[in-house]
Amino acid sequence: MENLHAIAAWLQQETSARRPRLDQTGVVMRTASVLLLLLSGKEGPELLFEVRSAKLGWQPGDICFPGGRRESSDRNFAAAAVRETSEELGLRYEDIRLCGTLDFFAAHNGFMIYPFVGTWQPQQQAKQISSDYRSWNYNKDEVAELFTVPLRWLVTATPRIGTAHIRITRKSDFPFELVPHLDPEKDFHQEYPIYFYQYKDRVIWGMTAAILHSFLDRFGKGLADFA
Repeated sequence: MENLHAIAAWLQQETSARRPRLDQTGVVMRTASVLLLLLSGKEGPELLFEVRSAKLGWQPGDICFPGGRRESSDRNFAAAAVRETSEELGLRYEDIRLCGTLDFFAAHNGFMIYPFVGTWQPQQQAKQISSDYRSWNYNKDEVAELFTVPLRWLVTATPRIGTAHIRITRKSDFPFELVPHLDPEKDFHQEYPIYFYQYKDRVIWGMTAAILHSFLDRFGKGLADFA
């Protein structure tokens, strides 16, 4: 019993020394937080989107939500989403109201995304920040352009759906003799939908559209009352 007490104390000390991180052998290779940010528009609430800079090495020119990686200074993934949004858009951290956590999204490319929803509600002392997002001092190295889509349009939109097919095979070094119940001739196949929302000349698709679709599927009926 004494050994167990000693082990427990040592493990507690060691695990508190650093935050857990992803095992490199796992299917999740990268994580990020994003924020679905609602703004006041001329015809009601609008949802903000970014066009990623062409300078970026990852998905240049794609449409996404503001967000990014969690830093060691972030208390949790929610704090990371707000901080990244604040830095990318040039907004004050305290003017972003976090409303809640959305369903997590695991992409087939090994990306794990933690989405949150919030609103931009500037305090009285921050009225110098224009309500027109197009004039915000956003980070031009990461963001090429900002645009919004009216909530009224989103809650009635029907996305176009394409089907993706993935296949996982086992290479020649796989030790089938250790797991004889597996069929060496049988591969793993899976199909999943890819959503496309076309608003004017914008095409929102991929992970962003999947997160958007999940958000609308869960809250669309209720959001319609505010659109």
